[in-house]
Amino acid sequence: MRPSIRTSGRAVFRYRRAFIIFWAGALIVSVLFAPRLAGVTTGGGFDTPGSESARAADLLQEEFGLGYRRIVQILYHEPGGDVAEGAFRIGVTASAERVRQIPGVESVSTWYATGNDLLVSPDRSATYAIVNFEGGEDEIKALVPEIRSRARQGSALEVHVLGGPAFDYDLVETSERDLWQAEKYALPAIVVILIAVFGSLLAAGLPALLGGASVTVSLAILYFIGLRQELSVFVLNMVTMIGMGLGVDYSLFFVSRFREELRLHASAPAAVENTMATAGRAVVFSGAAVIVGMAMLVPFDFIFMRSLGVGGMVVAAVSVVIAVSLLPAALGVLGRRIDTARVAPARLTEGGGGRFWQNWSRMVMGRPVLFLGASVALLLALALPVAGMRAGSPGGQDLSPRTDSRQGLDLLAEKWGVGEASPIYIVIDTGEPFGALSRETRDGLARLEAVLAADGRVTRVESLADLELPSEPVAVRDHLLENPADAVAAATRVNIAGESDIAVARVVTSIEPTREETRRLVEDIRKEMIPGIASFGQAEAVVGGSAAETLDFTARLRQAFPYLVAAVMVITFFVLMLLFRSLILPVKAIFMNLLSVSAAYGVLVLVFQKGYGAGLLGFTPTEGIIPFVPVILFSILFGLSMDYEVFLLSRVKEEYDRGAPNEEAVTVGLQKTGRIITTAALIMIAVFASFALAESIIIKEFGVGLAVSIFLDATVVRVVLVPATMKLLGRWNWWLPGWLDRLLPDLSLRDGRL
Repeated sequence: MRPSIRTSGRAVFRYRRAFIIFWAGALIVSVLFAPRLAGVTTGGGFDTPGSESARAADLLQEEFGLGYRRIVQILYHEPGGDVAEGAFRIGVTASAERVRQIPGVESVSTWYATGNDLLVSPDRSATYAIVNFEGGEDEIKALVPEIRSRARQGSALEVHVLGGPAFDYDLVETSERDLWQAEKYALPAIVVILIAVFGSLLAAGLPALLGGASVTVSLAILYFIGLRQELSVFVLNMVTMIGMGLGVDYSLFFVSRFREELRLHASAPAAVENTMATAGRAVVFSGAAVIVGMAMLVPFDFIFMRSLGVGGMVVAAVSVVIAVSLLPAALGVLGRRIDTARVAPARLTEGGGGRFWQNWSRMVMGRPVLFLGASVALLLALALPVAGMRAGSPGGQDLSPRTDSRQGLDLLAEKWGVGEASPIYIVIDTGEPFGALSRETRDGLARLEAVLAADGRVTRVESLADLELPSEPVAVRDHLLENPADAVAAATRVNIAGESDIAVARVVTSIEPTREETRRLVEDIRKEMIPGIASFGQAEAVVGGSAAETLDFTARLRQAFPYLVAAVMVITFFVLMLLFRSLILPVKAIFMNLLSVSAAYGVLVLVFQKGYGAGLLGFTPTEGIIPFVPVILFSILFGLSMDYEVFLLSRVKEEYDRGAPNEEAVTVGLQKTGRIITTAALIMIAVFASFALAESIIIKEFGVGLAVSIFLDATVVRVVLVPATMKLLGRWNWWLPGWLDRLLPDLSLRDGRL
């Protein structure tokens, strides 16, 4: 006997109490571990392995200790004050000493101890100390709260703690707040929508509970994954977004079909079997589409992308498994009691939309060309702004203004200039001992400084060329030993503690590091300025810093994105072809999904780049879209959009396989599923829109993009484009060459075979 999902339904019903006990135990265990996920995540994950900026970052870390996540700055400010005043000096010195006593802190460098004037703002009302650490990055991040507490203890100065570890710490805190706020808004909305659909507290509560269970179990699984591989903190928000949407939607479709089967069959076992063979099959294929989309993110080199891919796959798989095991087991126990605890009469909630969806589908199919043209025109109009989409840059501005890191970055930009916090680093690796101190290298740095100083995008350049040093490299070493002030300045410009073979030029820009002009400056340095300096000879010159990292990150994304799109479309085509036994329906579904995703991209540009609705959503528009957002949105949306395609066309296919003509099958399919698909879309939109209110701009972009796409997919695409195209194509909808029909495995919707 061939394995059958109907047979699985029979087995689940038979052992329903065992399934419930198993999942109850799994949920209890998950509740213990899910909250720990945030503790094993990181706020970074945007590094581009093998890139020029990554090479620069490695050299800066290894030779100068300038690793992004290993240095903290403590910013001290007194409006109208002067750092040279006694009270200011005492406040900073005492604060630095308290921080220095924290276990794990290696050193705290202040202006008072080093005399480095770069640590003092031009108006002399602010200064910052640099904290270096022992131990690993996770240990350093854990010290941030204590550093903030000790730095401020008893101080009359305005004190902010910033830098990589503080940024990561605040990012985790912001993500957890965003998660809590989203749940606060989304969960009540979900419950209200489900009650309005089912009219029963029990029927409405079941999908909501199982959606929450899907998220909780997934977060617990990811905690154990996070113990072995690095995960981005954004996996918390993404798993919750996708998990609540999928978990509730799958349960909604399943419960709706179960209640319909109960009205047709006297027994609960038969209802469970038939629901598994129909809605259960659709859930499996829909989940497979989501898993495929998210799997395409896993091969990316970036921890951030890989984390979301793994998280999406886990939560989609868990949602499917719960929907086809725990849910039918619970329905088998409840039986007809699923409709108890009614709060609305059955006549108001039963019938699946009935006459409205029947009349609607006939109206669309009565004028298919008109509706097709109007809907395609609308989607194309929304997609037009995509032509002007520019790549933004993740950075400190992604943090909430409430966070200490963001406030410190804003003050640093105000007092020192916008480029002070994130300079461009030019690293020259001569490959020879004392090579960085040679006259040739210093002459090259001097010429490079002159070229950069003449560029209006640059405020200043710091390198060895600024120091008065002897000509011979060995004499330079002796000079630095005899002149501590020069030694302090040189320590950040050449690896004098090592082999003196690496020199660094620090370029402070006059424009924000997240702006496109800064990335163009990086390109100019790489392609024009450095190659034009012959005295660097065979030395390796690499450009790093946040602007360079964003440039390399975006370039790698653009290179890989077409392959991701192609892979998702090809695999989706074969999945839908197997399910519907048609060559036309998969092609049509892919085309319509591309339209809705493009329209969502267009809305992203209008909102986050052009600023429409910025006041409503509470953010300041940026000059571009965070580069990885469209890539990840494509993977998620292609899978989620298939949900409604699968549920609608599965029902149409059922009617068609029973012998109904094409037009009648479409009418009945939309009549039976229209109301449920609309409800499912409302739930998804409620979940995603709640994340559009997040403090993090990254999460906002995801929330808006997902909410808009689901809205368009469930309205324009599923209830207009699908019936219109189904009418125009007629019997061609179901066309499959005979030779291919014989080759493909039989996954007919009629008998529940898998």
